This record gives sequence, structure tokens and C-alpha cells, in this order.
Amino acid sequence: MAKRYGTTGELVGKRVLRDKSTPKKPEAVGRLGKVRHCVFHPNQRRFVGFIVKRPDLLWMFRRKDVFVAYNGYDVIDGRIVVLQKPEATDKGACRALGVDYDDCVLWADLPVISEDGTVYGIVGDVSFDPKTGEVRSLTVSQGATANALLGVKEIPGSMIRGFKRGIGTAFAVNGAADEENPVLGAILVGDEVAELAAEGGLAAKAGEATAVVADRARETVEAVKPAVSGATKAAGKAVNAGAYATGRQIKRASGMFSAFKEEYDKARKDD
Repeated sequence: MAKRYGTTGELVGKRVLRDKSTPKKPEAVGRLGKVRHCVFHPNQRRFVGFIVKRPDLLWMFRRKDVFVAYNGYDVIDGRIVVLQKPEATDKGACRALGVDYDDCVLWADLPVISEDGTVYGIVGDVSFDPKTGEVRSLTVSQGATANALLGVKEIPGSMIRGFKRGIGTAFAVNGAADEENPVLGAILVGDEVAELAAEGGLAAKAGEATAVVADRARETVEAVKPAVSGATKAAGKAVNAGAYATGRQIKRASGMFSAFKEEYDKARKDD
């Protein structure tokens, strides 16, 4: 049986080859590019494929990206090899998948927001069924420093409601974002996510000094969340300049944890 990857983390950045085999050269392949983005269905919790960025021609002329269906490739000797069939790439793939390429979205770095408006962070790694593309789970990132301190929360597919327009932050459609007329988007999850515990994190493993820094990080995030959550609910009614400002605030909230690194290092030295 053909092997395929089951997480976005395994795919992004991987080199991609195209099957160019013939009866005389059964193992012939050609270089295609690197995986740039993972693409998801606009209405379902489903991974539909990935975008391959091709190398520029003569280092000057940009070539068009290639969309590869989630089932349009095999992993051979650790390399992604795109199949030689019409439904593996681009328009043929979209027809076979029953999706409009322009409606598909990228989940990476979108805010994760519960139905009550709580902002948990941004989408990190997404796990899915390699056979069907059905999303199994996603991890919530709050920035490298916060992840190290507080751990990472993994949300199962049953709690993921899916992509929702009109709330959250400006998102990219097929890798391109319109900064002048942004479309807002977020991954909506159930309120029961609040009961999930984060896994890992130094605060759970190390001593009291680390826990103190983690508590301060939590306090800062909680101070930011009400304003973000309130604006997020308002943004759900209309996509406007005010809602776009909310998107920028969410980005700032997700990046605030870098300020705690210096304090954390100091706490470790004093411990």
C-alpha cells in the first residue's frame, strides 16, 4: 500500500518530485519543488492537499505553484513523488475532490477560538487521516517560549467545528492574502476545549521559579483575551476595518510570550 504523510508538519518544507517513469525508465523522476502550504476544505474538517512552490526559472521568472491532492502522491524512499494521473494535481485534482480551489483555505497560523469567544492561540500542527484527509486533531501554539513554558494543547477532531469566516484574523486563500480588503477567518472549536490540559511544558516539570514565570505569562494572556474575544464576537457580524484591527491584536497576543524569555532565563539562574 502507498505511504502518505498524516500531519502538516511532516509535509511543509519537504522536497517534491514528479513521477516521469516510462516503460524503459520505470524509476525516472523530475524535480518539482517544495511543499509551501497545506490546504483545507472550506466547509469540512478535511485536508485536501498541498501547494508546491516551484523553483524560479533562471532565478528570475517565477513559475506557477502546483496544487497536489492529498491522495495524489506516494512517499518513496522518504521522498514525495507526485503521481502521473490527471486527478493528482491542479484542476483535475479539484474536480476529483469536488472543491473550488479559490474557496479552499490555509489553516496554518489562524487563531483558534471557542464558541464563547475565548482565544486559545494559533493553529500549529494538524493531524489527519492519510486515506481520507479527515482531520484527527490540531495543536494550539502560543509562541515558542509559551509552548516551552506552558506546554501545548492538542484538540481532537470531535471538538473542532471547522473554519469560520468573519471572525479572527486576516487569512490567506491559496497562499495569498489581500491586505487592502482582508477576509477574516478562524478555526472554531467547542467550549469543552477549556477542560483540556496542555501537555509538556517546563512549568509542569521544573521547580517553583519556572512556575512563577508561567503564571505571569498566563496573567498577561488572560488580560489580553477579553478585549480580543469581545472584538471577535463583534467582527462576526461584518468584515470591516475594526474587525481587521482585531486580527492584528490576536497576532500581537500570540507573539507576546517572547517577552517572557528573559524573565524565564533569569528565574532559572536564580533557582
